[in-house]
Amino acid sequence: AGSAEFFGGLALIVGLLARPAAAVLAVTMLVAIVTVHMANGFFMSNNGYEFALALLVISLAVLIEGAGKLSLDKQIAG
Repeated sequence: AGSAEFFGGLALIVGLLARPAAAVLAVTMLVAIVTVHMANGFFMSNNGYEFALALLVISLAVLIEGAGKLSLDKQIAG
């Protein structure tokens, strides 16, 4: 999970293989929400799933929309 978050985050920052990285991050956040944070409630102050849910939604948005016009994916594709 740590490697997925670190390298997936780097991939999203530069926009290289953004959709596969977003898919891996979305799965990682879903597993984190269900296995760790769900029992603590919603709010982040109680180690809840609020922040992980925000990251999941952002990852899903990148997965659907792609990286954008300034990404390396777009530069490589021409």
